[in-house]
Amino acid sequence: MKNWKSNVAIIILFIFFSVVLLVTFDDHVEMVKGFLFFMLLGIASYVDIKTRTIPDIIHVLIIIVGLININILDSLSGFIIVPLPFFIMAYVKEGSIGGGDVKLMAAIGFCVGFTRGGLGAFIGLLLFVISVGILSHRKSKNMQKSNPLVPSLGLGFVLVCLTYIRMV
Repeated sequence: MKNWKSNVAIIILFIFFSVVLLVTFDDHVEMVKGFLFFMLLGIASYVDIKTRTIPDIIHVLIIIVGLININILDSLSGFIIVPLPFFIMAYVKEGSIGGGDVKLMAAIGFCVGFTRGGLGAFIGLLLFVISVGILSHRKSKNMQKSNPLVPSLGLGFVLVCLTYIRMV
């Protein structure tokens, strides 16, 4: 019986992203790329909330989506530079950021490029800090030690990509 909730969440994401992309994009190739990218971010967010992990297949699929209408220089610079601050933080402070988050940032940087990747990461981290601040302010007894990062990052990237209209 638990699987029906996952299926409903995916269907809701599918409908939401379809409507948003139909309204936002004129180019069908960019619309398909955006749809696939947003769906993968939504699935990664859901899995991160439930398990605090990000399956490797998500990273691979985001990189494959990044091959659609690719700008190779922008994609490679995004792949290398966007995850760098996350890698440094994971290296400096053990347990702060997981390897899945670093790999996800590399895949996202490849998919959306350096500029959108950096801006999306900044907005996503800002949203994360605000949400954790609100949750910790409430001082819930059920508050977990770790908080999922992907939902905030995903929202940051969705906002940036929709603001830019064209992904790459």
